[in-house]
Amino acid sequence: MPPPTISLRTDNRQAHNRDKCRSNLFEFSKIGPVAMRLLPICLLGVLGALCVPVGVLSQEQYFIELSSGMRLGPGVPSVTDSISTNAFQRGGSGEVQIKSIGILDDGLRLTFYNQSQRNVLRVEESTLPPQEELELASAAEAARSGNPPSILGILGVSQFNKYGRRTYSFMTTRGQVSVLQGITLLTPTFAKVEILRTRTGKFVWDSRIATSSIPAKRLREILEQALDLTKSSDWLRMVSFYTQAGRFGEAREIMFEALQNFPSELADRRPVLDQLDQLLANQKFTEIKLRKESGQQKLATNLLFAFPVDQLPLETQLRINNEVQQLQQELLVIADATTALKECVAALPEPDQQVVAPLIEEMLNQLSLETVVRLADFYRLRADESIPNENKVALALSGWLLGSGAGMDNFAVVKSLLRVRVLVKEYLNDASSARRRDILAQLKSEEGAQPQVLDQLLETMQPPQSPPPHLDQDPVGMFRLSVQIASGQTVNYLVQVPPEYDPNRKYPCVLALPAKGDPPDMEIDWWCGLQMPVPSGGVFRFGQATRYGYIVVSPQWMTNDQTSYQYTENEHARVLGCLRDAFRKFSIDTDRVFVSGHYDGATAAWDLAVAHPDLWAGAIMISPGCDKYIVQYSENVQGKTPNDIPLGTYVVYGESDGTRNDSQLGRCATRYLVSPTYDSLVVEYRGRGRERFAAELPRIMEWMQLSSHRRIRIPRNIETTTMRPGDRFFYWLEAPQILANVAGNPYEFDPAAKGTFEAKVLDQTINGVNISRIPSVNRGAVVWLTPEMVDFSRTVTVSLQGKRHRNDVSPDIQVMLEDVRRRGDRMHVFWQRIPL
Repeated sequence: MPPPTISLRTDNRQAHNRDKCRSNLFEFSKIGPVAMRLLPICLLGVLGALCVPVGVLSQEQYFIELSSGMRLGPGVPSVTDSISTNAFQRGGSGEVQIKSIGILDDGLRLTFYNQSQRNVLRVEESTLPPQEELELASAAEAARSGNPPSILGILGVSQFNKYGRRTYSFMTTRGQVSVLQGITLLTPTFAKVEILRTRTGKFVWDSRIATSSIPAKRLREILEQALDLTKSSDWLRMVSFYTQAGRFGEAREIMFEALQNFPSELADRRPVLDQLDQLLANQKFTEIKLRKESGQQKLATNLLFAFPVDQLPLETQLRINNEVQQLQQELLVIADATTALKECVAALPEPDQQVVAPLIEEMLNQLSLETVVRLADFYRLRADESIPNENKVALALSGWLLGSGAGMDNFAVVKSLLRVRVLVKEYLNDASSARRRDILAQLKSEEGAQPQVLDQLLETMQPPQSPPPHLDQDPVGMFRLSVQIASGQTVNYLVQVPPEYDPNRKYPCVLALPAKGDPPDMEIDWWCGLQMPVPSGGVFRFGQATRYGYIVVSPQWMTNDQTSYQYTENEHARVLGCLRDAFRKFSIDTDRVFVSGHYDGATAAWDLAVAHPDLWAGAIMISPGCDKYIVQYSENVQGKTPNDIPLGTYVVYGESDGTRNDSQLGRCATRYLVSPTYDSLVVEYRGRGRERFAAELPRIMEWMQLSSHRRIRIPRNIETTTMRPGDRFFYWLEAPQILANVAGNPYEFDPAAKGTFEAKVLDQTINGVNISRIPSVNRGAVVWLTPEMVDFSRTVTVSLQGKRHRNDVSPDIQVMLEDVRRRGDRMHVFWQRIPL
């Protein structure tokens, strides 16, 4: 059955009637489903008719659910054929025949998506109540004539005063401009900011900012100026405003004040306090679950046991009590497993106890809610008297070394595994090829060094290198590192780990590239939050990447004499050198690495994403440029079908960003959006220039968390483009050297000089791969193999441009270890390589 459809109006991008498209967006991502059900009751049933907004949206609002799992809205839908600002790009590509790009306008921003039935799974009309809309006095002073200039960069912005006014300085094609802005319309989601009439304010400029970006104290002051606080109804409107914004703690404080100020008039509104308590409790409970899922077990446990359960409704009490009981049961399992393991080890002969003592100490020190699952086999059989103690200990040790379900009960093999882990770590860290050959000879004599076991060991073990010592003056969890890349250059980079970082857990990662002139610290702050003191002492971060448990890596990727991104291999090497070094030192989930950046850093991130699609789960570009390889490599992030898209892209920019006029961003993003074989979202902030858009981060994190955004390790088909010497490795296929007529120069860019990789994994009856096209010197190729691709017990057939090569190959632990040493990726290891 096809997904439901709705009739969408077409969009004239030059006359999009933005004043009428006011938002009804409710920040449902901040609270749980119970709160979603209670909110309309709270607003309509209790606050009642006294809370009537100034203006109610006349246009219907919808939620849109996409095939990626992303849920957009509510907002007003429309369609367009292109998002390019360049008339030649809009009509010249020949790619767009119909209006196939969907738009959802929530008042703050336009979100563009592919609106085909293959991408839009569900369309639902919003049943949420209308948002509060407060018109401020500045509305009467807004300029109503003149065209706004394109903004090339922001020079300075003052804070809003209590009347919602500020000064704004920026650079345009006309030179520097300073204006007086005022908030003319305020909703729980966004503020409409316009130019006020002054000598310099001679043009219309409707800019939208997120209400959440206004400091809490100043927002309260602005609301108090906009409302008549001698009226109880306006107090209730303020309660409604904060409730719709998902700021339940502030809403409760205001409701409490209102009840004190108007005890008689609002006597029947006292139940609002209880409902706000429940909404706040649901919000906190959701946050506790998020922190627990993100590996912040101690914080989640402390918050859970400190929860004021007795003050909450019965339904919420039951949910929290169930969570507490589950946590207590998990802690009991850890205690039982620890006791049982000690008893089993104590029953071993003394020599065996000494052999396993270091690992047993490691396990007892590091056993946690996160790692106890590794002992599942041991825990299940710990009381079985028919199983000898040494076999039980073997189950525990093999589970710890190889992961849950290893099920290895041969004690002799497990003792070999202990030696193998030590040798593997030494191999990965030793720069001497002679010493590595000696280690390899030792490994080949070990029973525990079989390829399938080594693969599990590599993925489960802690990073082979330790991070540098933490500096006292730096924020908790932040490390300063440097790495020497192949060219001999040393590149500095920062890493911020989340709270309670545990090297036994795999963490998703953001590779964040700063803009020209910005230090990596700015990217860390953007993703992880600013450093904030806490009452208990210390300084911590409370940003989105911190909440969700991401490691953020930010390299100083530009050289000191650089003025812009140059699309060079040296820039790629500087970035990827830092990422691979971080793989060796931090426990990163290499299937969930997202590349991102701002400004020039965003352009570099986009180029890296399309040049090396096998590395990423997704790419996030904030105010990027777009040219050269980004445009020509579009097919590298395109799937043959909607089910095999290599990676998702998320682009954010401002409607008034003047740099877009000299960029091919619109053309390239349009190409992504018109086809369901791309996974792409493009977000345009209304009236904004070239900015950082921190308000978009919560929704970016929601997009990153989708199960659809995981790296594709082994695609069955490879169809990619290359135009640079270094862009010669895609997934499992490598060209030893790119043809000279393809290996172009970014400074003398030739869009016609392209080479194509085209290959596929053959079906099981043939057991091999077919390479139909590869732009390499002497028709050479290197095929990297895994058990997911071929059966190593049979002859492997590789067809290269029509010529068949039959190979009797078996997994090779030297190939495996060298692959990990070179790429740093312990989760996806190649078992063999076939050079042709």
